[in-house]
Amino acid sequence: MLKTRRRLLSAIAATGVMLTLTGCSGHDAFPKDYGHAWFDRMSSLLGGGESAAGGAGGQLLVDDDERGAVTGSAALEYDLSGPYDVLAVCRSTAIVHLTIRDFTARKEHGGESTNPRSVLDEGDIVCGATTRLSITVPADADGIVLDVSTADRSGRALWDAFVVPRGWTP
Repeated sequence: MLKTRRRLLSAIAATGVMLTLTGCSGHDAFPKDYGHAWFDRMSSLLGGGESAAGGAGGQLLVDDDERGAVTGSAALEYDLSGPYDVLAVCRSTAIVHLTIRDFTARKEHGGESTNPRSVLDEGDIVCGATTRLSITVPADADGIVLDVSTADRSGRALWDAFVVPRGWTP
């Protein structure tokens, strides 16, 4: 009698787990507006207001061809030279690595292409905290490139970075 009761409870528990897993599999992994409220909040907190020099961010999604770290990149092309800080944040993962490079632009096949030059600074963004990286952009640079990567392959990782005057605080 005791063995029969345990088997019945095990069967009920296993069925409950299967129903739970089946119920989760029919939905989209991320809603269309995933992260929008967070991006808006980070922009208003860290964007630098009128003294800001720009920024970029996004969701780190796994590409079918990618193995290992998930990567992303954004080029900020404008007249930018001198000392700046880059304030960077992330969420929904543990760490995102950020590398900041300067670049020159060149005309290529009807468009422009970037030619990355030196690493201005790099560091790990610990999610849940703001990371400050200090850069000095050379006068002959056409802009900067923000390269990010994470070992998290869940597709949930979000990052945002803002170029602000050196020493600016939110």
